[in-house]
Amino acid sequence: MRKILPTYYYLDHFAEFLRFLTQYNHHLLRPEDLEFIAAFQVQQKDVQCVLVRSLNRKYPFLAHHTFAYDEIHEAEDAIIECHHLGWFTLIPEAEYQAWLEQLTKAELFALLDELSLPLPPKSLAKAHILEWVKARTNYAQVQETALLQSYSYRLVDKVIEYGLFLFFGHLSGRLNQFSMRDLGIMRTRKQVAEGARYQNPRDAHAHYYWSVALRDIRRAHKYKLPLPAPVDDIETSNGVGQELRDTYWFVYGKCLFATEPQLAVQYWRKSQHSDAIAKRLRYEYQHGDKEKVIAECEAMIEEPPNEVVLFFAMDFLARKTKQKRTSILTDWLRSSSDIITLDEIHRNRVEYACVEVYQQRGIEAYRMENEPWRALFGLVFWPILFDANNPAGNEFDHRPYHLIHNNLYSERAEDVEHELEALQEPDKAERLLLQRATQYYGQSNGIFRWHKVIHQRMTRFFKYLTTAQIIAMLRSMAQNYAMYCDGFPDIAIVENERFVFKEIKAQGDVLRKNQLVTLAKMRELGIAVDITRVKWGVDPDQIYVVVDIETTGGRAGNHRITEIGAVKIQHGNIIDEWQSLLNPERIIPKNITALTGIDQSMVANAPRFAEVSESLRTFMEGTIFVAHNVNFDYGFIKAEYERIGERFSMPKLCTVQQMRKTYPKLASYSLANLTKHFGINMTRHHRAMSDAVAASELLNIINQARNEN
Repeated sequence: MRKILPTYYYLDHFAEFLRFLTQYNHHLLRPEDLEFIAAFQVQQKDVQCVLVRSLNRKYPFLAHHTFAYDEIHEAEDAIIECHHLGWFTLIPEAEYQAWLEQLTKAELFALLDELSLPLPPKSLAKAHILEWVKARTNYAQVQETALLQSYSYRLVDKVIEYGLFLFFGHLSGRLNQFSMRDLGIMRTRKQVAEGARYQNPRDAHAHYYWSVALRDIRRAHKYKLPLPAPVDDIETSNGVGQELRDTYWFVYGKCLFATEPQLAVQYWRKSQHSDAIAKRLRYEYQHGDKEKVIAECEAMIEEPPNEVVLFFAMDFLARKTKQKRTSILTDWLRSSSDIITLDEIHRNRVEYACVEVYQQRGIEAYRMENEPWRALFGLVFWPILFDANNPAGNEFDHRPYHLIHNNLYSERAEDVEHELEALQEPDKAERLLLQRATQYYGQSNGIFRWHKVIHQRMTRFFKYLTTAQIIAMLRSMAQNYAMYCDGFPDIAIVENERFVFKEIKAQGDVLRKNQLVTLAKMRELGIAVDITRVKWGVDPDQIYVVVDIETTGGRAGNHRITEIGAVKIQHGNIIDEWQSLLNPERIIPKNITALTGIDQSMVANAPRFAEVSESLRTFMEGTIFVAHNVNFDYGFIKAEYERIGERFSMPKLCTVQQMRKTYPKLASYSLANLTKHFGINMTRHHRAMSDAVAASELLNIINQARNEN
């Protein structure tokens, strides 16, 4: 049932926002912020409501007639008062073009009509009408028109933006998130101790300053606008602010590099961003500062600012001084001896397919990536991360305070070590994690997603890794969560009682820097890490299940299955079969009976789909789903599983599509004509098992051609 919000909910939300600012962030507010809040709080309700409604709009152009809301009684008077207070003004000349762009087609025609200017054809698209108006008008002409006078321009955006920044901790926060929370659309964290995010104005202002500067250059680059002039380089003692400053100078230099490389390098010298350092040193080495660059790399190895820069410096020196031709990343990829051949239909599910391949080889394999490590980290340090005494923001914070500021270990080292100490005995550690998973299950945390087998996934670590390895990895994450929160290997296998993490890299994939850092840390701790390379082709050991169905009609949503025939294929041979008539629980039309030979009496005592669903799923598990016009058969089977409340997802291959690709000039690609063309015997067309066997022969022909290519 849809929730109904109270009449003044926008105003109530704004009051909640202002309360947070005045109660917890008063020491961070600027004179203009305090002046605005004081003025707002003494206004009549109509004036407050008009302003708040306007603030919930994306653009600052405000049509007066759109303020007809239940909570506003005299909108025009309230708008006039907003002008007197300096919150609104007439559309400024500098914003004239932008104002035109947000007008409707009807308003553009009305403007031309009011100015007695020629009208374009009404059939024109709005973009063309807009160009027509821009070419024939200017601000001076339009300034006194009734249309422009019926609009206002909002002036308080900078004050509100800073307030929202203090409230949300970033520039993406919007007032409509309060409504989304109340409507149940957005989940927020409960039982959060509210508080200011910053202890002093300097850190707050610096963080805001660099956030705005970085947003502006990224926006200019994205929309191909002129690059704004560089901002003044103010320092910040705050870790997040410093990171933003470094990113700003890196991005600014990157935007300039193609046209002004020397100027870009000057900006990169201001930055400690790892990419800025790498790009600058490469450029300086190429342009004659070789000894200086080598000396700087050697100094970085002695005292690296972070692991990414350390790897760069080591790699760069090795390649430049020892004539090493390949990077550490390339060496790691090339050193892998484990190669898996996958069919190209697995391109969007490579990791899952690799798990299936290992399992078919009789090797335990599990999907991993970042989630199990993050879940382990979150549960181990939950009492610290969600401590009510932490410096806090509010319920809208997606992540805990210490992870936002990346300072968990620097501020809470003693507490971190206390939690790690509790992991020394694996049995007690597993019980502790189970207890915490049970206690906090489902709570929003910004670290990991909850799922039913979360505890089972984490306990594998305690089964196969040493306690020292687990503790050391968690300590590294606590010391620098921003660096070690991702980049973990895709899967893990257990072979010969050895637990090995596997990073999956298909042809064309690269090993990213964050992955290199995390994998290197795991190797440093003695955790077995390897890379599995994937080649695209036809895996000779791949198992396919070729399926054909008969139905009561052609639409999965309206009709049901009457028969399923499936054959399992490996190495070109049928290794297993599955077949069953099904009771569709509805009448079979006469034309369908004439086509398939299946009538009501044949299915009267046949099982319903729910009765064979488990057997069919087991038969198809770990295979590629193949059919002639695959979406038809796959769609019906998926619909049947959904009817019994189960999810169905498999990689699929279409013999029609592959035949068109492999043999592009055939007259027809129907199953009957293809079997005739290739001399394939069919015992009974339009019966499931016969058609499935015939389609399996087509699959063999397709795979043979694919192997030859």
